Amino acid sequence: MSTMNAITVLIDGDAPAVRPYALMRDRVLPSLERRREEIERMYAPVMGRPETDPVLLMAATVLQIMQRLPDRACAEACLYDARWRFALGDMPPFHPTTLVHFRNRLAENGKARLSLEACLESMRDAGYLKSCRAVRIDSTHLLARIADMSRLECVRETLRLALDFLARFGGVAAWEPWSGRYADRNPEELRKASAERLAARMDEAGADMRDVLEKADALGEAVAGAEPVALLRRVFGEQFELRDGAPAQRRASEAGAAVNPHDPEAQWSTKKTLGKAGWRGYKAQVCESVEDATCAKGEPTKAVVTAVLVQPATGSDHGSVPGILAEHQSAVGAESPPPDEVFADAGYVSAPALLKAEAGGYALTGPMPAPPHSGKRFGSDSFAVDIPGRVAVCPAGHASSECDRIDDAKHAQYGAKYYFAWPAKTCAACPLREQCVSKKSKLARRTLEVSEHHMTVQVRRALCKTPEYRSRMRKRNAVEGTHSELVRGYGLRRCRYKGRSKTGLQAQFTATACNLRRWARRLCWEERKMT
Repeated sequence: MSTMNAITVLIDGDAPAVRPYALMRDRVLPSLERRREEIERMYAPVMGRPETDPVLLMAATVLQIMQRLPDRACAEACLYDARWRFALGDMPPFHPTTLVHFRNRLAENGKARLSLEACLESMRDAGYLKSCRAVRIDSTHLLARIADMSRLECVRETLRLALDFLARFGGVAAWEPWSGRYADRNPEELRKASAERLAARMDEAGADMRDVLEKADALGEAVAGAEPVALLRRVFGEQFELRDGAPAQRRASEAGAAVNPHDPEAQWSTKKTLGKAGWRGYKAQVCESVEDATCAKGEPTKAVVTAVLVQPATGSDHGSVPGILAEHQSAVGAESPPPDEVFADAGYVSAPALLKAEAGGYALTGPMPAPPHSGKRFGSDSFAVDIPGRVAVCPAGHASSECDRIDDAKHAQYGAKYYFAWPAKTCAACPLREQCVSKKSKLARRTLEVSEHHMTVQVRRALCKTPEYRSRMRKRNAVEGTHSELVRGYGLRRCRYKGRSKTGLQAQFTATACNLRRWARRLCWEERKMT
């Protein structure tokens, strides 16, 4: 009897702890096998030594993410863990670095989504995944695999990396005194330095950056365009500006500036829940299917994660719906119809987004953000605005006397604005004046400025006040639990690798592992329910 047969006999594939591995063997692996030709295009057909089976490497990577193992433990599990051998068979031993090279190939060839596509296809073939007529989306932040650095530390480390590269051209001595000045990553003199001394060191580093770049440019385009030198040039432009020919520190870093040279694509951003500290890394948009029926207490979810899109940290949720829907459609396959409804929170809902949804043939369900300045004064939602009729009626019932269209070329992407105004005499005699006209305003009358899509916004705000629509919007809430599952169960919050492409690779494997375990949990629950 072969080793595989012995393991098959000894292990019960229907046991809850083994069911994910049984699904990998019986469902997902055959789907990956159908993609073998596409996977093997990443390899040279005749050159080099025979590679480890890439289909099994992809399956092993899914199990690695599912159990949150490092590369060495993953390679050992393929040999010694009976569940893994039950799923993968007699996989030949391989060195842990094989996984590193395999991930590099996936990222370089744009094959990150293959594992998720194979998992979704196997779910669809088994009848588990129906057509996704509705999906819900939300974003979460990802912490890059880098250390937090101050602006001075980032500048100094970028200089050190560039000088290490430039030492190939003329040796270390040719790049003195800079090489010696920045050889120490954390010099003792800067650990408890005063603010004035740190500012002086920053100015010195800016001058050194300029001088190093001038010398590197003199060595030709090959050196000047090399990655470490290009990064040095980028950081110099982000942190300094030339004043009277000398580099001077910018008051603040530009949006999207590099925060650590070891992962230049990582950015700093923040949101309300994180405060001023923010985070350094990326943002992930998560999309999952929505079932019509609500799960009972204790019933495992039947929702499936269909897409995960990694974006820059500074990317806004606003305008992200078309991108994540395209990712969803690519993952589930062109034969599956696109969703009819998308559930999202207020960060995704705006008048342009609603119009795009209508043009795209789907409904964007979610709350409209509250209007600005909606405090003690009457906000724009308190006025009945008729843009085609060029009139607005205030809460007291008075019609506006002026209406002007404003086209701002600088902000053309936001569309035109409409300016309404009421007569000063009318406002002076109005009993609601204290709630309408600001005491700080120089004008003794009320004015109102709205966008050309204001009426679309008002329709959605009125809809959000109805009990039926508010109840329907609750279908979005479950995606928060999916975020918690991906973060706590599979470590999505912290990037395992550096760079946006490899972070996207991690996100795709994480979604696959989550779906595999959800599928197994649901099948076990249904079987228990039948008995």
